[in-house]
Amino acid sequence: MMRLSLFCMAALALAGCVQSPASRTAAAQAQPQPQPPQDQDCAPPVYPDAALQARLSGVSMLAFLVGSDGTVREARLLKSSGHAILDQAAEAALRLCRFRPTLKDGQPVAAWQPVQYAWALP
Repeated sequence: MMRLSLFCMAALALAGCVQSPASRTAAAQAQPQPQPPQDQDCAPPVYPDAALQARLSGVSMLAFLVGSDGTVREARLLKSSGHAILDQAAEAALRLCRFRPTLKDGQPVAAWQPVQYAWALP
């Protein structure tokens, strides 16, 4: 299963690594697997095969709306990696995540969170 060797950096506690389907490329099977924080059900995105073959890299910056049920309701690209294929992979994978929602007065509420994915070639 190919997973992106990446550094998930987030300004807020809910942002982090994202989940995506497994890749068929064996080259990255030896890549270390980042572990998601305890308040998330996520895994890192898969480096798209075409982007890997073209040796594309960059940083995708997104914002996502975590609903009161913990699902990602909406995602917006804040800054492109410079490659649509990487940005789309990050957004698609992020939508599969589940998070612990923000609490306001003890009740779960929807809230926007930022996340940054650094796409680095192995």
